[in-house]
Amino acid sequence: MVTQIIRRFFLTAVFFAVCFAADDGYAVEYRWGAEIFEGLFREDNFTDTSTATVDYDETYNIVGVYPDLYLGFSDHFKAFALAEVEWFYSWDTDNTADESDVDATLADIFVNFSAAGASFDAGLQPFDIGGGMVFYGDEPGISIQYDESRRFYLKGNGFRVFDHSSMATFVMGYRPGFLESVELIGAWYRDADDAIAELYQPFYGDTVVTGKGRLFYGGLQAAFFIGDFYVSGLAMQQFGTVELDDGAERLDFSVSAYLMDLEVSYNISGQLTMSGFFFAASGDNHPTSGNLHGFMSPKPFNPTTSIFFNGGFERYDVEEAVVLGGVTWDGVAAPGIRFEYQPNNRVSAELVTAALFPEDGLFDTGAWYGGETDIRVSYEFYQNRQLFFEAGYLYQGDYFEKTYGYQPDNATRLAGGLSFVF
Repeated sequence: MVTQIIRRFFLTAVFFAVCFAADDGYAVEYRWGAEIFEGLFREDNFTDTSTATVDYDETYNIVGVYPDLYLGFSDHFKAFALAEVEWFYSWDTDNTADESDVDATLADIFVNFSAAGASFDAGLQPFDIGGGMVFYGDEPGISIQYDESRRFYLKGNGFRVFDHSSMATFVMGYRPGFLESVELIGAWYRDADDAIAELYQPFYGDTVVTGKGRLFYGGLQAAFFIGDFYVSGLAMQQFGTVELDDGAERLDFSVSAYLMDLEVSYNISGQLTMSGFFFAASGDNHPTSGNLHGFMSPKPFNPTTSIFFNGGFERYDVEEAVVLGGVTWDGVAAPGIRFEYQPNNRVSAELVTAALFPEDGLFDTGAWYGGETDIRVSYEFYQNRQLFFEAGYLYQGDYFEKTYGYQPDNATRLAGGLSFVF
């Protein structure tokens, strides 16, 4: 229903824009484009959400076609649309039936009006908060930005999340120089889909729990040079309230949690860059009593590592759920190092290795999650034609054995494929 409303709004706006352009003597500018993606993935010992065990194996293939259309009606009015057609095929390692699914959807469809340093977007469009650490996705909403001075800028967003929930954000930023920025971020999330309650469902077993919540986020995101070092980081504080109801009892929580992501990079040469990073998100050893200290956010995207993060030990997709920033209720502290090597314009490689600890157990290898190493190599054999290969290995530490009484096997992830952009 919402998609139909957005589509009608988009087509109506385009109609009036065409009339406006015709009256003012503008020729409509348009550009078609498309991306074709083919990827084969193999994952071993990921989390099985149905059993809460770390023993899920899967081999799957994704073929995607993503056509897009840009329309420019005048110097001030533009429109954009992006569609997704994906074929997903999975080979089940447990000898059950293979799974095949074709999904076609309208990912983005929005209009843009800009004048005098201000910009307004309305429709189904991409949003991200905190570089995706708090939220990352395409949703129906509006976005306003004022950027006349090219140094100071303001941004405001309001959009729907899931079916009935909503978010609003405000950003005040300053650009001191090239590739440098400082942003003050504020965000508000209203849960009206029992999304936070779903996060708590494992504590209640077969008893259905419902709930609601209001979460507020405030923080600082910055990127700047200190001599030859490039420093980037995000620090977010979360507070608010959560209410849960299992039919027999209602629980009320006050929320106080944090998330931080810091990285320092240095160019060893023109081809090689080395970075040290530290990611942390607060956890809560007793999430069903007292105040709540586990950092939570709807649909985040965390690229720190490819197996442990991204919604837990899940696939690379953004999960349609409220997710713990620390992956487990015990939170996470993850120091690591990254090397990026680009010998020429066609080849690039990245190596990431990180140690993964519960938030309150930094450098305690007696109860750590483990260590992960990921590698990614890409080769652009023609302009906008790319081959890629990825491999990840997660060494399981003693956390699961000490906490749950079993030691899972080490997790691995292999991926390879190609993408064409036209």
